[in-house]
Amino acid sequence: MQGDLMNEADCEEFVDGLDVVLHLAQSNSPATSDRHWPSDFTANIAPSLNLLEALRRRQGRGQCHLIFASSGGAVYGRLGAGRGAFREEDQCNPLSPYGIQKLMIEHYLQTACDQGWLRATVLRIGNAYGSLLAMERRQGFIGVAMARLISGKPVRIFGPVGTVRDYVHVDDVARAFTAVLAADDRRGKEANWRIFNIGSGVGHSVSDVIDLMGQVMDCNVATESCDFGAAPISSVPAVILDSSKAAGEIGWEPRVKLREGIAQMYDASKNESLTEASTKVPYQ
Repeated sequence: MQGDLMNEADCEEFVDGLDVVLHLAQSNSPATSDRHWPSDFTANIAPSLNLLEALRRRQGRGQCHLIFASSGGAVYGRLGAGRGAFREEDQCNPLSPYGIQKLMIEHYLQTACDQGWLRATVLRIGNAYGSLLAMERRQGFIGVAMARLISGKPVRIFGPVGTVRDYVHVDDVARAFTAVLAADDRRGKEANWRIFNIGSGVGHSVSDVIDLMGQVMDCNVATESCDFGAAPISSVPAVILDSSKAAGEIGWEPRVKLREGIAQMYDASKNESLTEASTKVPYQ
């Protein structure tokens, strides 16, 4: 179904009879969420609340399980000195409106679960990658960088090249969603509210990623520094996720190593035109 989450009637039609909703809708990125707070809030919080309200109004017709794609890179904030990877029980101090919104939706979901009319699982996902992306896009560093390299353009760098992130392949992200559902089938429906980090558990700097792309593509990687007024999330020096809880409770672990994932992307790019990649909606 194609519809508008800002339209309550569309939301009601959409959720009617559903057992599971996978919620990945978001119209901003960490880099763009700081431009105009009121409009950005309206565009990203109200649609989720319309969806939840539609689920609440169908009470008595079966409890739905909503699996929400949150952000492991944006909700936690700054990692304390000497600390390792973030764990789900760590305090969240988001540094961008994007992270604040993701965390706010998590709180609404937990409230719905506490009230008993919803089951929810939150997946705090690391920096996902796995396909070419539009070259002007401002989120998805690996996909954007490879598209620019293939087209002969320099890789655009926003912020320090030493910034460390936890990159997780989209195939592993997809398996996380199915692992949640498989765990439901095995264990029943006793857990109404759960949060899992979905990441590789390994941090790679921007310079590490550039080096890997150069090795895989057998090329010298030209770069250019850019400043488009990035949101404060870019100032977080390191985000690494501890996904051991997901391993223990739903049997999920990442399978695709970063070099392998980049190589798969490059091989696939030989069959995917840059025109096709450019049609993937960029964040403005």
